[in-house]
Order: sequence, then C-alpha cells, then structure tokens
Amino acid sequence: MSDIQRLLEETAALSDHKIKTEKYKSILTQLIESKDIPKIKVLINHLTEESTPLVISRTTLSSLITAFKGIADSNLSMEVFNFVLERIQNRVVAFEEQVSSLRYNLAKLHERQENWKEAAKCLIAIPLDSSQRVISPEYKVKIYVKIARLYLEDEESGQAETYINRASDNIHLVKKPKHILAHKTCSARIMDYKRMFSKASFRYYELSQILPEHDRVFALTCAINCAILDKAGPQRSRMLATLYKDERSAALDQFPILEKMFLERILKKVEVQKFSESLSAHHLARTSDGSTVLDRSIIEHNLLSASKLYNNITFDELGSLLEIPATAAEKIASKMVVEERLVATIDQIESLIHFQVAGDSLSAWDSKIEQTCLHMNNIITSISKYPEFTV
Repeated sequence: MSDIQRLLEETAALSDHKIKTEKYKSILTQLIESKDIPKIKVLINHLTEESTPLVISRTTLSSLITAFKGIADSNLSMEVFNFVLERIQNRVVAFEEQVSSLRYNLAKLHERQENWKEAAKCLIAIPLDSSQRVISPEYKVKIYVKIARLYLEDEESGQAETYINRASDNIHLVKKPKHILAHKTCSARIMDYKRMFSKASFRYYELSQILPEHDRVFALTCAINCAILDKAGPQRSRMLATLYKDERSAALDQFPILEKMFLERILKKVEVQKFSESLSAHHLARTSDGSTVLDRSIIEHNLLSASKLYNNITFDELGSLLEIPATAAEKIASKMVVEERLVATIDQIESLIHFQVAGDSLSAWDSKIEQTCLHMNNIITSISKYPEFTV
C-alpha cells in the first residue's frame, strides 16, 4: 500500500466530519504544491467513491477546482479537470455544482488556447435545467451568451444564433447591466455575420453610446462598417446621416468613405481598397455570383450617385462607370428599381436608364393634384348619399 493510500484510509477512519474535511484539504494542498499528478488522481478516486460522504467529497472537490484555477500550467489543470469529470460522469446529479464549475473553468482553459469549439462544448454540457439547485436567469444568460460568442469566434454564426435566442428567452428577467450589454453586443455581431447590416449598424450605434468608454469607438467603427456594407437605399441613407453627424466619426479612418457615401459622391477603387483593409474576413467572403458584399454595396452606391449626375445613361456607359459588364449593370439597376431603392425607368429597347428625382417639383405638383381629385371624389360620394342635396 502506498503512502498516499495509507494516509487517505487513516483520514477516512476519522469520525468527526469537520476534522476529516480539513485533513483532506491539507492533503490536497500538499499534493498540489508538489504537482504530484498521480497522487492527486489517487485522492480524486478516493473522494469520488460512494463510500466517501457526499458533503466531504463536494467540499474537497470545490477546493481542488479553486486551487487549480490559479495554476499557470493550463495543460496540468485540464488533465486534472478532465479526470474528475470522467470519475463523476455517472454521478452528475450528486455533483451538479462541481460539474458546472469544472466545465466552466475547463472552457476558460480551452478559450485561452483559442480552442473555441471545445470551449463551447464544455459550456453546453453544463446542466442549466436542474431540480437539484436553483439556477438564476443571470447565470443562464451568461452561459448562453458566452457559448454564442465562442461560436462566433469559430465563425459559426448559425450555432451562435441558436444560443443567443435561448439567452433572449431569459433576458427580460435579468437586471445586471453587464449581462444585458453582453447580450446586445453578441446579438449585434450575429446580425453582422448574417449580413443583416441595417439592424447590425443600428445595434452597434446604440452600443457605442452605452458601452464602457474604451469600447465605444470600436462599436462606432462597426456601426459605420455595417452601414457602408448595407444595401443602398433610403434606410441606409438615414443611418449614414446619423453616423456622419456624430462628432466622434470624424476621428475615425472610415470617415472619408462615410462622408462620400453620405454626400452621394462616386467612390474610386483606391478608396474602396483602403476601406476593405479594415473589414473582417466574413465581410469579404464571396457570394454565389463571385462578388463580395463590399463589391455589391459600392456598385449600388455608385449607381445611386450616377442617378444624381445624369438624367439618363446607356447600359454600356453605366457599366463603364461602375466597372462591370453592361448586362450586370442593367440587372442591378432593375433589382433596385423593383425594390424601390432607385427611382428610374428602364428602356430595354433603347438600352437606356432614365433617372427620376424623387420628390422633385413636378412630381410634387402631380401628387397634390391627385390628392385633391381623390378628396373631391370622396366629398361627392358622401353627398350622393343624400338625394335632396344633389338636385
């Protein structure tokens, strides 16, 4: 029989639970200081046996977890944590609190090594629906948001969305600002990944006003990036105006392109290239037609800018201006007209696009005449209900 086994048996023979617990903790401290992993595993085996009282096992294992949290050697801690989980996998209900703590700290170790998916899997295995202990909404939201953030780091936005939706089911019960902010930040990032740039830009801009000071500039930068990448149209124009008028924007590297977009000026390749260097990888991913989201955004913006400069333009000239084939220019313009993001008519026989100025004086005059006629028609219809007044 080894020294550690003899010592553990002597400790187990003690009748006073308090003294016994303190003795186990003392043994644990000595073993951790010597970093004797084989003997630590012998201690863990002893503590997780059914013959050891649960109250002692739980307390000592909690002390072990706390002690290994402060050890610099991540691999050493991971080995011990995994060994404990393996030993108690058939008794999870009895050790729920310890399992949760083990998996949370194991996730932090994986995260430190940038093993995002493994870290997420550790957190997913934490029991959050338990009849053995009360789990607060704050804790649930904290875990779900952390899982979502880890999946985003691994560029798996679909999985991230699943867990942020679970967090959203509990967020109304949360009062701590840090959890609410973490949820909003993660939601904005998921919208960004899903190319819901309009909503993402709005969320980022909101965060740029409520986050801690050192994070506000980053959130504002993200808001500008998403607004620039959004589909050209009235909705984006409103967001661009909000960002352009914010005094903080002028100090950012993205301001020149933001200003040109807001003022509806045509963007040059060199300006777009410089801006693209500040974007994330998912912003520059290729779509089904081989272009990037940025390509589409710039082409649509330049098309709108051209509509302010020309009364009409041929498909060939528009393609030359946008640096794309004439057929592609026609297709993009058609789509924008159908989606009411561009006010124009397309003459396919003449291969011409006729731009119209939304809200010009002639259109306004026509609109007023139409409204007056409709109003008059309603009056006549109402009067006709009373024959004595129509003689």
